[in-house]
Amino acid sequence: MNLASLRLWMMVAEHSSFSRAAEVAYISQPAISKRVQELEQSLGVALLDRSGRNVQLTEAGQILYRYGKQIFAAERAAESALAQLNDLQRGHLAVGASNTIGTYLLPALLGRFHDQYPGIELSMEIGNTHQMIEELRHKPLDVAFVEAPVTGPDLNVIPWRTDQLVVIAPIDHPLAAQDRVSLERLSQEVFIMREPGSGTREVAENALSQHGVELPIAFELGSNAAVKQAVIAGLGLAIISEVTLTLELALKRLTVLKVPELILNRALTHVTIIERPHSPALTAFLASLERT
Repeated sequence: MNLASLRLWMMVAEHSSFSRAAEVAYISQPAISKRVQELEQSLGVALLDRSGRNVQLTEAGQILYRYGKQIFAAERAAESALAQLNDLQRGHLAVGASNTIGTYLLPALLGRFHDQYPGIELSMEIGNTHQMIEELRHKPLDVAFVEAPVTGPDLNVIPWRTDQLVVIAPIDHPLAAQDRVSLERLSQEVFIMREPGSGTREVAENALSQHGVELPIAFELGSNAAVKQAVIAGLGLAIISEVTLTLELALKRLTVLKVPELILNRALTHVTIIERPHSPALTAFLASLERT
C-alpha cells in the first residue's frame, strides 16, 4: 500500500470532495483522482462511491478509513518520539565501566547528566576492562570507560583523563615511616593484586616489568574495596588507584608509600564501536565530559 496515496485518499474521504482535497493538498484534481484510482486498483476494491454530488465511503472505504486513522496516528506518535529523542527528552544510555571508574568517577558525572536530562534512562555495568570491552562489542553498552590500554580495528578509543596508581600499606607498617622505599625493598613484601583482566593490575605489572621487578602475590581479589580491606588487615601491600583512597587516608587506615622509582600514571579512556552510530543521549553525555 502506498502511504502517500492513502494520505491523499484520506483527504478526499474527510472532505467528501476531490476538488476540496486537491486544494488542501496543493495538487491538481486530476492528479489526486489518479492517485486514488491507483490505490483502489492496488487493493482490488472500490473505496469511494462517486454516484452522488459528494463522494461517499463504500463499506471497504469505511474499513480502510478506520485503519488509515490508526496508521497516521502511529506515524505522528513515531515522529513525536523521535523528536523527543533528538531533543533529549527521552532515550536510554547504557554505560560500562571498569571498577575504579565505575565506582569512584562516573557516578557523579552521571548524576549531573541526569539532573540536566531527567527523561533519559541511565544504566551502568561495572566489571574489569576485558569484560566491559566484550559487553560493548555484543551491544548491551553504548560506551565503555576503561583503565587498561585496549586496541582493535572495531574500537574508537579516546583518552579521557589521567589516573595515578600508588603503593599502599597499613598505617602501622614498618615501611610507612620511611621517606623513600626502593623497588628492591618493595619486592621483599607480599602483594595483594586485582584479578587478571583488571586494568589496575595490567598497568602495574607492565610498569614493574620495565624495571625487571616481579612482586610476590599473596592474594588475587576482584574489587578495589576487597583489596583495601585486605591491606588494612595486614595481609600484604597493594597497588591501587589514588582516587579510591580518599576515605581510608582521611581515617588514617592506610598510607601511601613513597617509591620514587615507580611512576604509575595511566590514561583512562572511553571506547565506542567505530561503525555503530551514536545515539543523541551518548553524543550529549560525551560532550558533557569535555566540560568537566
